[in-house]
Amino acid sequence: MPRHRLNTRMSAIGCAALVFAAATVSIPGVAAAGPATTGAPPTSCDAEAAGYRLVRVLDLPTVANWRDTTPPYTFDDTAGLVGGFDRVGYCLELTAEAGTAWVWTSMEALSANPDDLGLPTRMEQSRHQFVDDLTVASNVPGVREVDGGSGWVEMWPNQYDATGSGQVPGASETARDADDAVLWANGYGSFQVHAFADAGDARGPRAADAATATPVLAVNAFTAGSQAMDVGIGAAPGENPDWTSARNAGDYTARRLTFYARPSLARVETAPISRQVVPRPGRIATSVPVPVRGVALDPDVTEVELRTTRGGRRTTRRATVSPAAPRFSFTVSLPVALASTDLELVALTVDGDSRRIARAVDVVAGDVIVVQGQSNAQAGRQPNSTSSEADRSRWVRTYGTSNNNNPRLAAAIGGWTYATGDNIQRVAAIGQWAVRTGQLMSARLGIPIAIINGARGGRPISYFARNDSAPTDGATNYGMLLQRLTRAGLTGPDAIDVMLWYQGEADRDDAEAHVSGFTELVADWRQDYGAELPVHVHQVRNSPCDQATPVALRDAQRQLPDTVGNLRVLSTTGLNGHDGCHFAYIDGYRTLGEHNAAMLLDDLYRPGTPKVAPPNPRSAHRIDTNPHRLVVRLRSPAHPLTVEDGAAADFRVPDAVVESVVWERGRGLVLTLDRPAPARATVAYVAHRRAGPRVIDSLGMGLLAFQIPIE
Repeated sequence: MPRHRLNTRMSAIGCAALVFAAATVSIPGVAAAGPATTGAPPTSCDAEAAGYRLVRVLDLPTVANWRDTTPPYTFDDTAGLVGGFDRVGYCLELTAEAGTAWVWTSMEALSANPDDLGLPTRMEQSRHQFVDDLTVASNVPGVREVDGGSGWVEMWPNQYDATGSGQVPGASETARDADDAVLWANGYGSFQVHAFADAGDARGPRAADAATATPVLAVNAFTAGSQAMDVGIGAAPGENPDWTSARNAGDYTARRLTFYARPSLARVETAPISRQVVPRPGRIATSVPVPVRGVALDPDVTEVELRTTRGGRRTTRRATVSPAAPRFSFTVSLPVALASTDLELVALTVDGDSRRIARAVDVVAGDVIVVQGQSNAQAGRQPNSTSSEADRSRWVRTYGTSNNNNPRLAAAIGGWTYATGDNIQRVAAIGQWAVRTGQLMSARLGIPIAIINGARGGRPISYFARNDSAPTDGATNYGMLLQRLTRAGLTGPDAIDVMLWYQGEADRDDAEAHVSGFTELVADWRQDYGAELPVHVHQVRNSPCDQATPVALRDAQRQLPDTVGNLRVLSTTGLNGHDGCHFAYIDGYRTLGEHNAAMLLDDLYRPGTPKVAPPNPRSAHRIDTNPHRLVVRLRSPAHPLTVEDGAAADFRVPDAVVESVVWERGRGLVLTLDRPAPARATVAYVAHRRAGPRVIDSLGMGLLAFQIPIE
């Protein structure tokens, strides 16, 4: 019996983790082509590839430079896949004097486009994600057989480094292995499949000492052009387990890579994908209905069965199909809770046979946060800072890559992953404070949280603007984010629950340009993501980064709620872990994540007037009986503030020195000057660079920087 029938055996590593094919596949609904391929050459994997159609054969040279070109396939039958395909297979054969070593691996289809069945020589073909329902077979000692497992693929024409995505436990940060980071620059190339040793349950962040993933096959350096290619089966014996820089293609007399596809019995048009967070509208619903729809392509299919597993309990439903009525449709109700659902679609045929046609694992429903801005929104781990790994959660997830250096690469990489905080411009990266925010909110609310980070460091407000004639323009940061959210299924009415913004350092205290650009940006967000989209703005610590005195832009940010509805401002002056521009994790990004969670829980999930807010001045006036003293009244909060010793140095009144600042109940902040405040003077709070004395509330939220007239 061919592999991947419903009753196929499982290897010792356990049951598979699963993924549906692409949620929407636009391939004509015609009968699938059979597995026979006229003129196809035999391979060492023919027995393993039963039921598959051979699509392409590539004889690998010693040196190649196929960057942005189609490799010279010796056999190409991509045109024969007229009915679509649901699985792909790869066979690597390496021939030396001792004989031919081979490996076969197959998995869910990574793309619906037949042209993607080949080496990824163009950035649009890049993949960097989990794969599921994985099989591995080989004649090479030490390559473990897998049947129904999970893995990780690294397929791109680009350069890459050793820093990982945090999805593969035990992966090295210095050696190229199962978890590397694709860089924006083209010009090396990776075609790698890795299998998890405990592939039965590739779910959630796992400890670094857990079983890792090992290479199954590797073909590298096919866009390098100046060095021998790297080829290998299993793990390499050298420094880099994934064969990077092995330059060993010349060690073999023949090297052949063959690509297969399994013709579809049915086309799945709409379904969740593995590890997806399905958004609930309005932050109220306790469950979300999710459609699973498609059409049978093979006339022998008589029924389609949907199997749903949650909490160890399976339910099964069937839909009858026929050539006259080939469509099938189900609805799955996903609880908005810390509960995982697995789905499996099985086609039943007239001869009593059955075949799994799609699967999805660890699907959840929850709420969605988008983070946008510059480097303090990216919020990666700073030099000599603490890691945020301990604050990761299985229930905080993201989609695609935050690497928006190259639109082609950003648009290609998809897949849901478990969010990480330490890295930036990487698959799964959302930033350290976002990881902490998501973890706290998920635990407090008892629901999954999706966080998508579209930030880019060092950019002014103009960089984030929308191309109004083409909002999805991938050449813009706005368009890249909109495309990514659309591919993730996170657009539409009420899909996004809040936008968190941290930007302004690069605007160098140009308050007018910042406010104008940001006000327009909010209007564009609300046109594309929902008219009532809440927005939270982080008042920057400095603008520009190396100066603490300029306050015009920060004061303009403080006043944004006065002119932009449904917007709140969060302070950063209470964070001591400040290096002059960015923040350490402890007493920095971690605390900021806690402040974000407190404000979001208060603002979005508790009805009534918000109770959590940073201290914010309302007005300032002289005390008539003592002209050396000023009172700064606050909009919020009503509870006492702590004014740490030395904080008076961060308050400024022209032509006067602020000698002391105290909190007085019923009044606010009382400032004592060395002389009466001049007429028509202002009072400002500018905070400081790095650690220092603060003005904070009971949650540790710092006083918002401000400059206001003295009445």
